Amino acid sequence: MQMKSIAEFFRNIFSGNSEITYKDKILKHRLHILYRGALLFVLIFVIIAVVRIRVNNRVYSEYEVIGESTREGTENSIYENYYGNLLVYSKDGITAFDKKGAKLWNQPYEMQNPIVRIAGQYVAVGDYRGSIIYIMDVNGIKSQVNTDMIIQDFTISEKGVVTAVLDKNESTLIRLISAEGETIIDMRTSMADSGYPLAVSLSQDNLKLGVSYLKAKSAQINTSIAFYNFGDVGQNKSENLVSGYNIEEEVIPFLKYVNSTTAVALGSEKLLFFRGKQIPELSNEVPIEEEVQSIYTSEAYVALVFHNTSSDEKYRIDVYNLNGKQECSFLTDVEYKEIFIKNNDLIVYNESSVEMYNTKGEEKYKGSFGENVSAIMPLASRGKFLVVKEDTIETVRLR
Repeated sequence: MQMKSIAEFFRNIFSGNSEITYKDKILKHRLHILYRGALLFVLIFVIIAVVRIRVNNRVYSEYEVIGESTREGTENSIYENYYGNLLVYSKDGITAFDKKGAKLWNQPYEMQNPIVRIAGQYVAVGDYRGSIIYIMDVNGIKSQVNTDMIIQDFTISEKGVVTAVLDKNESTLIRLISAEGETIIDMRTSMADSGYPLAVSLSQDNLKLGVSYLKAKSAQINTSIAFYNFGDVGQNKSENLVSGYNIEEEVIPFLKYVNSTTAVALGSEKLLFFRGKQIPELSNEVPIEEEVQSIYTSEAYVALVFHNTSSDEKYRIDVYNLNGKQECSFLTDVEYKEIFIKNNDLIVYNESSVEMYNTKGEEKYKGSFGENVSAIMPLASRGKFLVVKEDTIETVRLR
């Protein structure tokens, strides 16, 4: 459609010229369709925005049980949210169930102190200071790995890659293991050189590894945070090291990739944000003036829990976005068993109390899901949860 014909069309309309040509009529029809399409688009956009605002700001007053099944597992079993399903583990084995209670898979073992790590559809379980790691997906066992070294800690990525911190005699190794159980890379560390790895985390794209090293020099404790890239960008770098940061006189025991581009680190005096698709860089640094009791993360937010000293409520929770901006701060009196962030909601709970807030700090629900609650897990539908109790597993809906 040429600009000249459009100009002529409007000139005829506004001048009152009755000699509107056939081309003008076609152009008028097209503009009418375009106008109606634009109006429909704006209307849909407004409806979606209104619905989203109403959902985000909806306040609930009660709950109802819409499903129930018999609880599986022993008295000492631990329950975790697993890819929208339920994971149950103990010293004797690990089992996955779907939302209706049907068994997906079961993996027996014997461990004194099982560590379980979950990312997407993958699960890894290993014995602290043991040597065996099992890797599973939604279909069951993928591999059983004998590290031949003492397991200190490990994580797993959403593509099933395990990053393990292993000790043998006076040597410490960071080993990347594929979901099939094959060793991808070994990185040897020592206190004299790089330091001792306190925390490791692999990005969701399996390209970037973050490591927080504890270093001691001249009776001074420092932390070095190093980022490695195992893709094309890191191939030309010594030991694939693409960026590093030294934090003097501070210990950084927490480092986690919350998505494929952003890692979060927490020390005694700082909350650090690192961002980069290929080379992670320090994007923000938030000073911490009080002792952090707990930290919880999602793909979009970080929540820090502090003891509250300004009023009768026991805890203060500060919520930050991944730019390091504080979104809100609110108080709670719940002696929390667990806290989790789902979408724009933050849920605080224990055996008998549940509180839910949005990321503005506004209270959305305050009450309970009954007594003797072992675990609460969010479902895909907003306001729906799996609630694990003493003998049953309930599906509940807020209203």
